Amino acid sequence: MGLSAVEEVVSRLSSFRVPGFNFRFVDREREARAILDVSAGVVMGGWITVIYGPKGCGKTELFRALYNASRGAEGVDFVIVRSEREAWRVDELLAPRGLRGTLSRVAGSLGFEVLSSGEVRGFVDVAKFVGTLAGYIAYRLRRGRRVVIVVDEVRGDSEVRLAEFRGWLEGFANTLREHSSRYEERGGSIAVVALTSDAMVREIRNRVGSKVVWALLWNLPYEAMVDLAGQLELGEDPRLLWRLTGGNPRALVDIKIRGLKRWVEDEVLRPIGDLVEEVRGVLGEKLWDEIGVAVEDVDEADYRLKLSMLRHNIAIYVAGATHLTELPREGWVRERYAYQMPAYQHALKLAHERRDVRLKAESLIEGLS
Repeated sequence: MGLSAVEEVVSRLSSFRVPGFNFRFVDREREARAILDVSAGVVMGGWITVIYGPKGCGKTELFRALYNASRGAEGVDFVIVRSEREAWRVDELLAPRGLRGTLSRVAGSLGFEVLSSGEVRGFVDVAKFVGTLAGYIAYRLRRGRRVVIVVDEVRGDSEVRLAEFRGWLEGFANTLREHSSRYEERGGSIAVVALTSDAMVREIRNRVGSKVVWALLWNLPYEAMVDLAGQLELGEDPRLLWRLTGGNPRALVDIKIRGLKRWVEDEVLRPIGDLVEEVRGVLGEKLWDEIGVAVEDVDEADYRLKLSMLRHNIAIYVAGATHLTELPREGWVRERYAYQMPAYQHALKLAHERRDVRLKAESLIEGLS
């Protein structure tokens, strides 16, 4: 995809309105360029790219915006495969007009139907569908295009799901290279992008390693957060919102819907309480000392505490991946690990000071105001 085509797609991103809320898509030009430009080494023909990041940082909306912005553009077709949250089955499919015939034939061969809305009727495993679609493109699609198949809602929140995800990555990586190589004979390429919010993917990276590309998407930078907060008409001080959310888009939307106090109670204090109770029996008398270490520097936290923080999506591993987003230079972001939102660090600090996780939302908010 040439630079002019990349810039054409990037210029269209801001016209995308996020469904359900109708606010204008903000920022992400840097991330879009890295994804669209093959020379950046993030999304390449024949490769699976795992893009992960904090829960709610905007992975889904970025690719929906790219899907809309790339329609009619020269050189790239995005196919979005959304799975159910509770089962790895195809729930929704989005494809540009030029690939809908191919999609219909693949759906017919696998025994399901795609409605005009993209909703899927019938059951088909995501891995089976992606493999069949890539094979069909490689051997039957005559026109050469750059096709990027995006698998949304990949979940690794249990040992079983982690094992399934790892098995798919290991098994499909070589097959995808073969398919893309065959399609290259007609001037095209096939890439697969898997999106996940589960911080536990770190547990499979050492096993899968360089078979796939790993890329990290982060929350919005401060100015973009201010833009989004303004569109949502949030009345809170932007500096307070930054100290709590760190620019997490979903958190800002949730604050709009639920109110700040309720959001802190549900999305910050409750997970922190669950975390402390989970590690209390493991760390014993060292509990509060180890939490104090984690508050000061999450990199230095006890491994058992850190593993629990990953499992609860409170912390995330940030080393060893291409950073699509420039990470903020803040105390909650360290060299190897980071808190997914600064509110988690602040809540742990308050709990450590009081030696108690029975915290009030008002105490956390007032302490940061």
